[in-house]
Formats: sequence, C-alpha cells, structure tokens
Amino acid sequence: MGCWQRLFFSSLALATRSRSAKVSVALNEQGVARVRAGDYTAAVELFRRAIEQNPNLAVAYNNLGATYNALGRHQEALEVIQNAVNIQPDYVEAHYDLGVAYNNLGRNREAVAAYRQAIHFKADFFQAQNRLGVAYNDWGKPNEAMKAYREAIRLRPDYPEAFNNLGAAQAEAGKYTEAIESFRQAIDLKPELAIAHYNLGIVSLLAKNRVAAFEQYKLLTTLARGPPRSYMQEFIKASC
Repeated sequence: MGCWQRLFFSSLALATRSRSAKVSVALNEQGVARVRAGDYTAAVELFRRAIEQNPNLAVAYNNLGATYNALGRHQEALEVIQNAVNIQPDYVEAHYDLGVAYNNLGRNREAVAAYRQAIHFKADFFQAQNRLGVAYNDWGKPNEAMKAYREAIRLRPDYPEAFNNLGAAQAEAGKYTEAIESFRQAIDLKPELAIAHYNLGIVSLLAKNRVAAFEQYKLLTTLARGPPRSYMQEFIKASC
C-alpha cells in the first residue's frame, strides 16, 4: 500500500557583519527558491556554494541533504545532514530529514531514532509522527506504526495522508473494516488524494467487495491518466 511523505527545506534570515556569512545566507535562500521552482540541480550547486562560504551554516547542509533526498541520493543526504546535526544538535528539521534518508536506505531502526529525536525537540511535529509510522511499518512493526499514525492524527485531525497511511497499516494487519474507514476519512478530507482511492480499491478487493472496488477504479480514471496497472491486474483477478 502506498504511503505519503514530505521533505523539509528551511529558509534563513540573519543579520551578520561577515561578508562571507551574508553571501552564504543569500546563496542558501537562492537554493531554496530553486527547490520551490523544481530545479534541484541548480539548488544543489547553490547550497554547496553556501557551505563553501560558511562551513558552519547548518541550514545549508540540511537543505543540501533534503535536496539529495528528493533526488533519491539518500547516502549523500545522510552524510551532509549529519553535518547539520553536528553543528546544531537541536535542529528539528535536520533530524527529520536524517530519518527520511535512513528510511529510504532501509535503515529503519535508525530512521525511528531520528524521527524520535525530531519529536523530542518539537512535541507537536505531526509530520514526524507520520514518518515515524512509515519507518515502523517498513520495519515490520505495524502496531507501533498505527500508534504513530494515530498520534499524528490526534495532533492534526485534518491530516488526510496520515489517515491513508493508517489505513495501509491496518490493511496489512488484516483489519480491512478499519482500513476502509481510514481510507474513506482520507478521501473525505482530500477527495483528490489518488493514493487513498487506490488503497481503498485494493482493500475492497481483499474484503471481497468488488462493487466498491470498481467504484474506486472509475474514480481513479478521473484523478489520473488511468488506474495503475497493479490495480487493474488485481481487479481482473478478483473478477474471475
């Protein structure tokens, strides 16, 4: 089942007397702007230049790492984000992005520890609770995953992605009725969340409800170019 995730990029505004520090801050801000424009290659170069100007600028290390995460270069992300944490141990977003890198490298135990550090420094960090659930789920700990997703929802009741992830964990645990309810809550909050429609269709098939599954199949055709091939294969299989 599909899960949702996000990355964090940080802006920084500093008053400083040092010319190199001013240049590094400006380069970092330009890098953030390029990330927002979707130009990750340019962003990487700008963050690197910011670090060259000021090797102690933690935010530039983290932004470079978050960009590497977005590019799928997770080992490189791990190395540079660790620099950010070394410089600023209470850097909440850096611990989060470190967790993303660990998680994508399959190092789920370390991902859990990183997300917990982020939550330690920011107790209401609902995105970190959601990602903590993803790491636990990938680690094969569905009960802990569901607990984390529920905490994310407690912190942010209108969080459709957490409802979707909770539903995925419930479905994997064979709790189809609960999963269906979670996916429906995700869809109520965000009707265009295609992954929740997809997951609801799959779990409906698993629950032997082909009518409900076909309803999601039809909705998916309006939300994207067409239903994923895996969905069509599952639907055909269940219809035989």
